[in-house]
Amino acid sequence: MRITTLLFTTTFAALIGGCDGSVADDGDQLICSAQLAHVGTTVLEAQPVGISGCWPVGTWTFTTTVTANACGSTPMPLAQYQIKIERDLAAEEPDHTFIYSYLTDPADTTAAVSVTSGGGGECEGEVLLFSPDGRKVWNMHPALQADGSLTGIGDYEEHSTSQIPL
Repeated sequence: MRITTLLFTTTFAALIGGCDGSVADDGDQLICSAQLAHVGTTVLEAQPVGISGCWPVGTWTFTTTVTANACGSTPMPLAQYQIKIERDLAAEEPDHTFIYSYLTDPADTTAAVSVTSGGGGECEGEVLLFSPDGRKVWNMHPALQADGSLTGIGDYEEHSTSQIPL
């Protein structure tokens, strides 16, 4: 618990320190940021025999709360987020190639979802969401635990320019 608290405090201090109004090389200015925490559940497909490590296939559902805020007003997360990871059965390696879907709003063309091995055989998701103008960014990292639950951290940022990748 102490290591987690230290990591969170150090990370938040670094983010707050970065909110000094300095302008990056590309002209972007970080206006403010907030820290997020995630909790949730999964409904996972059975892991195939012979496959070990991160197995994210299934539906992940989580909620997000703001745990620290350096913005003028508190960012308002949605009531719930949901992503789906499926095996790409058409791929050469269907057990290791995945299709990612953002079920919360399938029409959101700026949403980016991915999953990586989080170490120790667990998986860490990344859900990256942008406001329509690209200036508000939700960077969420739900982490799959051995018991099928989700926990994790993330951050919210407001910028002076669009952050949507071209």
